[in-house]
Parts: sequence; C-alpha cells; structure tokens
Amino acid sequence: MTTQANAPPVSLVQQLAARYAGREPGQRPCQIRIPVEHYTDQARFEAERKQLFLRRPLIICHESQIPDPGDSIVHDWLGLPLITLRDRTGAIGTFMNVCRHRGMRLVQAQGSACLRSLVCPYHHWTYGLDGALRNIPRSESFGDIDMNTLGLKALPTELRNGLVWVSAETGRPMELDKHLAGLGRDLDQFALADYHFFQQNVRTVNCNWKLIQDAFLDGYHVVRLHKNTVGAFFPDAVSTSDCLGDHIRSAVARNEISEAVGTPAAALDLRRHATFAYTVFPNAILIFHPDYTSVISLFPLGPDQTVFAHSMLTPQPVSSQKERDHYERSFHLIDQGVFQAEDIFVAEGAQRGMRSGANKELLFGGLEEPAAQFHQVIARELA
Repeated sequence: MTTQANAPPVSLVQQLAARYAGREPGQRPCQIRIPVEHYTDQARFEAERKQLFLRRPLIICHESQIPDPGDSIVHDWLGLPLITLRDRTGAIGTFMNVCRHRGMRLVQAQGSACLRSLVCPYHHWTYGLDGALRNIPRSESFGDIDMNTLGLKALPTELRNGLVWVSAETGRPMELDKHLAGLGRDLDQFALADYHFFQQNVRTVNCNWKLIQDAFLDGYHVVRLHKNTVGAFFPDAVSTSDCLGDHIRSAVARNEISEAVGTPAAALDLRRHATFAYTVFPNAILIFHPDYTSVISLFPLGPDQTVFAHSMLTPQPVSSQKERDHYERSFHLIDQGVFQAEDIFVAEGAQRGMRSGANKELLFGGLEEPAAQFHQVIARELA
C-alpha cells in the first residue's frame, strides 16, 4: 500500500492499467495476523465505541435524503436516541430525541419522518425544528422558568460534499476538515454533492462491524465470492489502494481497464475503468459504481451485532418509470444479491466461526493488506 495523500484518484486508475499490462508489479506478499478477540471481546467493543464512534465525525446520510423543512431521520444507531432534520431555514441539525421535561422520547418510530414540530406525548411540551422549546402547557405551574435554557440537546452536525456528518461528542468543535484529511477533494471529483437519494435499506446484521469493513478492503474475494453476481465485471485481483489520513482509498480494476492502457489521464473514467471504494474511518464505505453510488454506514450494537445502513444515490432525480425500474433492479442486485447474500453472508459466517475457537488469529495476505492497515489505525487510536 502506498500513501499518496495528495495524488488524484486518476493516479490509481493509471496504476491499475500498468499492473494489468504487466508494467508494474502487484501487491507484495505478506502475512499479517489480527487476533480473533478483536472481533469478539466485549471490552474491546466498548473501547471502540467510546474512542471511535462517540468521538469521531460519522456519516449519517446524504443531504438529499432530507431535502425539505421537517424531513427527518430518527435513529438510535449510536446507542443514543437522535433526530437528524432540516429546519425551516434549510439548515440541518441533530438533536437528542429526548424531552427536556421528564426525559420522554419525542418521536417513537425510527426511520424517515416528516415533522412540523416535535411534541412530547407525555405532557405536550413542544419544540421547533430548530430544537428550541416553543410551548409548555400550563407553564404557570413552573413559576419563573426560562424556556431558552430548555431547548433540545444538540449534537455537532456539519455538511460536506453532500454528506451529513454528526459527532456525538458535545462541547467541542467537530474539526471535520482535519478529520477529512483531503478526502473532500476526491468526493468533489465524483460529484457526490450533486447526487440524489433514491432508496435505503437499514438492517441489523449478526457480526462485528470490522468484518464488514474487512470485506470492502479486500480485492482477493471479488471474482470468487461474487462469481454469480458482479464478479464477471472484474479481472482477478487487479486492485490497489492508498491512504488519505485515516481513510483508505481502494480501486478495483473493471474489465474496461484494458482500454485504459496507454490512455492519457484526461481520458480515463473513474467509474468505467475501475470501481472505487472509500473506507471513511471509522464507520462508512462510499462505493462509486458505474451509474450510481452506494453509501454504507455501520454502527456497532455489540461485539457481534451491527446496524448496516445502505443508501443508493443516483446522478439525477428519477423522473420516469423506466428510470425507476432500472434503479430498483440495480438496488435489489447490489443490496440483496451482493451485500446481503454475499458480503454479509461471509461476515456473519466468520463471526460464527470465531465462536468455535478454531482460530486465535485471522490471516491477511498481500491482496488483503488494506484491511490490515485499517486495523492498525484502530490499534493506534485505542492505544
């Protein structure tokens, strides 16, 4: 793995073309071992949740998922009751889904919602979309109460490249630009901010969150595990990766990489000649398919249980039934046929295998080195 933090993504396509043509070597052989207890130990899980998921900026959604005032996502994915919503000025914020009076949950069901205000079902304390307390029924019973101090608890929320980022750590700036470490320049090249939300599936899977990250950092399995779905679109194990801060940028050559050999950089296509997957530390994977984008966010519930939220983004809003049918087929193929039936299948199978005690360590070779690098970043952060 190289660490070309300032290299544009097209440089990875050029590297893939050179490898495909036999002009550059592939990944070097290696043997890296990760202890099984890193996927099973309760104390390790709690440390990861505290140090990574409750302190780092996390991707919650694409802004086009909540386009209008009142559009909201109600989620407990971080182990906290939260609402991410767009207010009447167009700003996006995230609040604790908890009444400031007696602690009742405000909006009951998780998922997408369209809200005019937030009303506590217990005593009907009412909050605006900006989190401010608007009304206390029989407020005289509280005497001289300052409503300005009883707005909903807000979490730091920022928008970059069309993505909504949230930090569970209140009381200090998110420092999102520092966290991104130049990732935004790449996302601009893929025009991510211009894409549009189409469909989402949120599921709970029975495996450690890192097993899913491992799968998307592994060019070794593509033509094998995915042989009945997307494997035929790729030559075997022509892949490369590098780092952008703590994030890992991976590219797997598509069959069209043969057309890229000797082609000037300006004529290379970042979606046609390769499939890029960005592992956004710690919880997300951005996959740039030929005609749509997948955004996967992972939220660990326990050592062997993870929320897997997958959204499809399309280049333009879907405007016809023909387009809708096309993207619905594509979503079903990638979400059910590839992610669920193949990637999640092996992640859950590996988790069950760990319980057997057959292995004390997992072995990663040269084609899986990016996954091992991901674990090294985690180890550094937990040290």
